[in-house]
Amino acid sequence: MNIAILRQRISGPGGAETTLEYLARGLAGAGHQVTVVGAGGQQDAAAALGPGIGYLPVPTWGGKTGRLLTYALNARRLLRNSRFDALLSLERTLFQQFYRAGDGCHREWLARRAPHLSWPAQAALPLNPFHRVMLYLEARLFTDPGLKRVIANSRQVKEEIVKHYGLDPERIRVIYNGLDHNRFRPLPESARGELLRKLGAPRGARVVLFVGSGFNRKGLAYLIEAFGSLKDKDSQLWVVGKGDPGPYRRRVARMGAGDRVRFWGPQTGVAPFYQAAAVLALPTIYDPCSNVVLEALGCGTPVVTTAGNGAREFITPGINGEILNRPDEINPLKEALAYFLERGADPRVRQAAHEAVAHLHWEDTVSQTLAVLEEGFPFPVSRFP
Repeated sequence: MNIAILRQRISGPGGAETTLEYLARGLAGAGHQVTVVGAGGQQDAAAALGPGIGYLPVPTWGGKTGRLLTYALNARRLLRNSRFDALLSLERTLFQQFYRAGDGCHREWLARRAPHLSWPAQAALPLNPFHRVMLYLEARLFTDPGLKRVIANSRQVKEEIVKHYGLDPERIRVIYNGLDHNRFRPLPESARGELLRKLGAPRGARVVLFVGSGFNRKGLAYLIEAFGSLKDKDSQLWVVGKGDPGPYRRRVARMGAGDRVRFWGPQTGVAPFYQAAAVLALPTIYDPCSNVVLEALGCGTPVVTTAGNGAREFITPGINGEILNRPDEINPLKEALAYFLERGADPRVRQAAHEAVAHLHWEDTVSQTLAVLEEGFPFPVSRFP
């Protein structure tokens, strides 16, 4: 097949960019012709995608809202003049046959976000141009008669799409992200101790780890509040990811925990942090299916997250992690942290964490995606308006 994959941003540390890389290379490796339709220059695309992957640049301009809309409009214009056997979009666009909802459901995200905002901010939310455009594109996508199938990366996302847009559940396939088990694997306890020392942890300290970009959405403020009230004053909180640490450093200082919290910034190699930590904490407001959770579990690290995270489907409460009803439940979060700080090194806990995701492989993600693309093949682009 000649396959086009649509994604505006083609490089970066996010889960969507990782998925794009594995899908493009995996489908090309299976003998298919793959072209990525993205925004950005040819040189950046070649560096991100590697050899054997075609690239079709889409002109975009303006700020965040402008880029969102101009990408959708210009991608449609370009694709109408091209012939592909399958159009797989990882974006909410105006022209696709298959949509992978890796970013979740925007309407659900806004609903979950609203209770955590002030009343003025809640009132302004529906007026925000970016959200208006995003909701328009999302609604149009799910009502497009040319849409063949939707791929959700968790059962949660499938349920959200059905709830908000009434899409026939039979048209939605759940295909989880894969996991690179060569990178994300458990270490023996002796090696974990050595790794902690190399990373600069105080002797005997146990680490609560936070990994994520977008500190507000990921619930870092709630985690700091819970961590600061722990009885274990020898524990450490390590924050890895892109974001402005200023407001959070001030919050840490007010709680008198400044010497126990370290902001590492973005890291190209995150696996050692998972392997060293006693527990990963991600009290996120909303996540379709966080790769961070899958990666931590793959390293044998128990996870505390929320019911708003599709990756909760891999967590058995009390065994390999905990699921909070809300991200701002400070006492339950504190209790879960204390429990897994104490038990995070238990081989049974770490084995249960690893086994929960041992079946996830990118090869399976690619082959399952290909099976969806092959349903009803052929379907030339020219039949779409």
